[in-house]
Amino acid sequence: MEDLVRLVDALEDRAESYITLDKIASAGGTHLEEAIAEHVLLVDYRTRVDGTPVTLCRLNRRHPLVVQLTSWS
Repeated sequence: MEDLVRLVDALEDRAESYITLDKIASAGGTHLEEAIAEHVLLVDYRTRVDGTPVTLCRLNRRHPLVVQLTSWS
């Protein structure tokens, strides 16, 4: 889980827009469902303009593990 937090933190630092769950998975993110269940990752289910579904994702900056591993406090 620690590797996932660091990965998403780095992706968020470089992102110009929202991060999708697919982008995290393609960047090597694993245990995504576990992280969502434990509220380490927060998700938002949306629909693109073209009608396709997309899942936006971000770190829960209030989760104790995220606070411990990132500069947020």
